[in-house]
Amino acid sequence: MYDNFENFDQQPPEPIMTDKEKKSHKSIFSKICLAFFAFMVITNGLSIALSFCLYNAVPELLDNSNFVIILSSVLQYGIGFPLLFLMLKKIPKQAPLQNPLSTKSFLKYASVSVFFMYVGNYISSFLMVYIESALGRAPENAVNTVLDNTNIVLSLICVGIIGPIVEEIMFRKLFTDRLTPYGDKIAIFLPALVFGLFHANLYQFFYAFFLGAIFSYIYVKTGKLIYTCALHIFINVFFGILPSFIFSKIDLEELMELSSSGGISEAYVEANLMPLSLLLIYEFVMYGLIFAGIFILSRNIRNITFNKGAVKLPKGEGADIMFFNAGAILLITVCLILTAINTFSV
Repeated sequence: MYDNFENFDQQPPEPIMTDKEKKSHKSIFSKICLAFFAFMVITNGLSIALSFCLYNAVPELLDNSNFVIILSSVLQYGIGFPLLFLMLKKIPKQAPLQNPLSTKSFLKYASVSVFFMYVGNYISSFLMVYIESALGRAPENAVNTVLDNTNIVLSLICVGIIGPIVEEIMFRKLFTDRLTPYGDKIAIFLPALVFGLFHANLYQFFYAFFLGAIFSYIYVKTGKLIYTCALHIFINVFFGILPSFIFSKIDLEELMELSSSGGISEAYVEANLMPLSLLLIYEFVMYGLIFAGIFILSRNIRNITFNKGAVKLPKGEGADIMFFNAGAILLITVCLILTAINTFSV
């Protein structure tokens, strides 16, 4: 009787997984990562090949941001996405259970997302200071450069709407659904990490990873893609496209000169009243959401929960199964190479 009493509170033993079962699960992770590896290699390979041909035939097209964003969208969403879908189609999937999300909860997630996006941007900016000192120049933020010179309607269509919807299908529906059996932590963390690496840009990696984790968390808790699509669209439009549009209407050099010389003249304010008003409203909303996100996170952080999956990877072997496989190694390698090229190339 006493022996039974002493063992009453002991945890059940860890499930034993045979080498064959480990190999099977490792193969699943490898196949998923191989599909994203193929996406990265084919879309970037075609982009390089087409750029080379255009450089020798019609070089002025490569300086046209409208053409560049259309080409990128066609390659990623017209060619890469269908390929990714076909490669993942045969891998078993399990969608999370569907639960509705109230408007209030959605707004809370939006505020927390903005806060983490701000933190990610701060980390990137801090890192870029050291890279700039090492290189002797500031690495170009290619995304901002393209957005600053792209037609606003085209940006809204490609970057504001199509991009977020397709990426949510890729990383939440196609990716997360195949990791649901392994539990929330894996189903959230791995797609978020690949989402960050997918951008192949140090300016975007940290905030993309943080946002990817939040989007994945929302998806595994609600099972509905509409919430993450709406939030992704909001982030891209409000914090990507809108600032570019506002700054395109303001003479920043003149604004900096006036600020450093002692103040902004009344004539300058009158000449730029509309864009300056939009900038003021934008800053007010942004910082309002950031502080709201801090408050909401501090009040609700203890309510964050992660459900266990039907499949539990052996303790101490999860990293080996998830990352030390052919697909993951190839995917991480190509993403790091592309990130290095985008960061350090002249």
